[in-house]
Amino acid sequence: MQKVEILEKIEEVDKDMTPKLIGKTWRKYPTETSKQKRTFGLYECQYCGKEWECAVQDIKTGHTKGCGCLRGGKPTHRLCSNKFYNTWNNMIQRCTSPNHKVYKDYGGRGITVCEEWLDVATFVAWAESTHPNITGVSLDRINNDKGYSPENCRWTNNLTQNINQRIKKNNTSGYVGVVWYKPLSKWMVQIMVNRKNKNLGYYQNIEEAVQVRDNYIIENNLPNKRSTQY
Repeated sequence: MQKVEILEKIEEVDKDMTPKLIGKTWRKYPTETSKQKRTFGLYECQYCGKEWECAVQDIKTGHTKGCGCLRGGKPTHRLCSNKFYNTWNNMIQRCTSPNHKVYKDYGGRGITVCEEWLDVATFVAWAESTHPNITGVSLDRINNDKGYSPENCRWTNNLTQNINQRIKKNNTSGYVGVVWYKPLSKWMVQIMVNRKNKNLGYYQNIEEAVQVRDNYIIENNLPNKRSTQY
């Protein structure tokens, strides 16, 4: 079903767009810490056709009107089963939902999603035209201090993403790969090589520690950013 057809579907005021219950309902605890069971059922979204689990009470009260494909009361896609949908949804949640487990590292520090990618159909179109169609790659921001947009995103493997990580909050040196090692009261130098942290030694002087890491990258022709490039 095309987007235009879905938009027309919402205008059919005589049709009941309430999610359709599929099969029987069941009782369960909503969360691991919950002390009260709720009734859940498998529903079919009348806007995009996706099947998803939802609390019966949320459907009856009108609190939930669809599987999540609705924005501003209008359906925006039939892409819930698209292979790039979860990538889009996770990106949106990280940047907009304070309850998301890593929100503090994304939306909490000002990382946003560009306006055009708020529309999942636009994001999917970009993803389908740029994805290298190989396994082991995921969406990555080129500049970790900027948001999600076509200009700042690419598809990379885990190694490239690890190399591209920003300076961690607990890093007191101000340089990637150089951290204070309290037991020796020296600066410890580390670098990611073949997905493993390699220890390059301990140094009293921070400038020497930074130089050791940068020289190691140059001498071994590694793709890692030098500490002085951040």
